[in-house]
Amino acid sequence: MVRSTGGVDAFDSQEPRQISVELPAGTLDAGATPTEAGEDLDERKQTILRAVVTEYIARGEPVGSKCVVEVARLDVSAATVRNEMAALEELGYIAQPHTSAGRVPTDRGYRRFVDDLRANPALDAPRRELVQELLGSATDVEDLLARTSSVLSQLTRLVSLVIAPAIDESRLKLVELVGLHANAALLLLVADTGRVDKRSIELPVGVTESDLERVRSRLVEQLRGRRLGEVHAAVTAVAEEAPHELRGVLEAIAEATSAGLAEDTVHHVFVGGQASLAGDENFEREHLSRMLQLLEERATLARLLAEATADDEPTVRIGGENQVEDLRATSLVAQRYRLVTAGSLGVLGPTRMDYASALATVRVVADQLQETLTDLST
Repeated sequence: MVRSTGGVDAFDSQEPRQISVELPAGTLDAGATPTEAGEDLDERKQTILRAVVTEYIARGEPVGSKCVVEVARLDVSAATVRNEMAALEELGYIAQPHTSAGRVPTDRGYRRFVDDLRANPALDAPRRELVQELLGSATDVEDLLARTSSVLSQLTRLVSLVIAPAIDESRLKLVELVGLHANAALLLLVADTGRVDKRSIELPVGVTESDLERVRSRLVEQLRGRRLGEVHAAVTAVAEEAPHELRGVLEAIAEATSAGLAEDTVHHVFVGGQASLAGDENFEREHLSRMLQLLEERATLARLLAEATADDEPTVRIGGENQVEDLRATSLVAQRYRLVTAGSLGVLGPTRMDYASALATVRVVADQLQETLTDLST
């Protein structure tokens, strides 16, 4: 199975590169339709199908029998290849858009192509180093996820999607309260996922540094190890039982934490590379408009990506395998990452995408994202 978002200036001038990649057999996405028994293709048909898919991805034009003979270096005539292509068309792997035209892959053809890939995706060294440099230097989780979106979309020239790790199971590991000046303080909350939340606190008149230290000690004692969604209620409870001189500060902190900490981050999706769709001739104008609208529906995107990455294997969903009607002309390459709770990342583009390149990029970015998340959380 296989899985693939925003921008890296160092590669802006380069065309998307095809990357040779092989994947283990039997890695069919759970949402895909397996090849029916008895439809195993012989070696020649597999070679011809692979040539049609790779040439169509590279050129965007129907592929003829003479072209297949040349690119696949087959020691047979073009007439023989035409007969084999007719058989592949009858099996539903390729189609002929016009009577006099060559063939193009169908969704079924792309699926067979992806399933026939072998070994792990391999990204070239300069791009691996760039991913490591850009993601490894992130300062916090928000920065890291934004960078991830940018790197994915720039390297693949596709739309990138990154879901933040859900916070419902994450817990606080650090609580700090720092006085800024006479009437203000900063509350710093760090979760075990690496997420950092900063809240400005307006202090009552007359609060001393000693008062702030006493409040900080109480917060550390009562909040460390709690879920983020429990912070507001816990601070409110502490405020109700606190000495009079500390109650005003704690009430201010309770008010500052009353919203946002427990937001449903399954809707927190970073999207990059939407501009890549505008000039894509694979999409009709009406379909493109619906796709751009869908990219604004963060909850829907999050659900689709989460469902596509139900396990730790990379995933590819091609054309009609997508359950949402507006995505039937697209393919999704995605993978899950995990630190305490799971998040997902991927790339979305036309079915005529470079699957090998997308898979290689998604795999490397997901690995680096998880490594950096681990570093930020320690």
